[in-house]
Amino acid sequence: MKLLRRGADEPESGAQVEQIDEDVAVGKGRPTPKRRDVAPKRQPVTAPRTRKEASARLRQQRRSPARGGNGARMSPQEQREALRRGDPAALPKRDRGPVRKLARDYVDSRRLASNYLLLLFIPMLVAPLAGNQKIAYIADVVVIVLLMVLIVEWYATGRRVLALAHSRGLESRERPMGVGFYCGTRAWMPRRWRLPSPMYQIGDEV
Repeated sequence: MKLLRRGADEPESGAQVEQIDEDVAVGKGRPTPKRRDVAPKRQPVTAPRTRKEASARLRQQRRSPARGGNGARMSPQEQREALRRGDPAALPKRDRGPVRKLARDYVDSRRLASNYLLLLFIPMLVAPLAGNQKIAYIADVVVIVLLMVLIVEWYATGRRVLALAHSRGLESRERPMGVGFYCGTRAWMPRRWRLPSPMYQIGDEV
């Protein structure tokens, strides 16, 4: 009985041997492919083609958590504290660089006309709604004059900051108006709202 069973199993064993030989031939009959050939290739980073795509990518970058000096991701609270301290890892792109830091310190240590811009917003918005043409006309003139004063101040401030940066050996390709506008957007905000937090008091030497 055992011989009959063994004989009946022999074709099956032969089939298994043939299957094993076939697998060996298929699996080992060619060189092992390299990892770079098997791994999926990275897609090239494409620039956004429309303004909508650029805005969506910018929002995604802003939502991504910042990383500290050890590479660990920061919590929102840690990121805000790092931003208050001026930690480069937590700063937005527009605030990075030694020239931008110098511009913030320059604004924080001086009084500028832009400091009072926020106080004039309410009169400028209410005057046209008063229903008096004379008041509305005066408000328009004040707005135009104030805008011209701010433009001159921003340009002059930008030139001073770049001259100070050049005297300290800080290289920059920025233009005076760009640096001045950055200074103006910081100057009109109350000191307690400014991020990074001011490190100089008014009158301090930068």
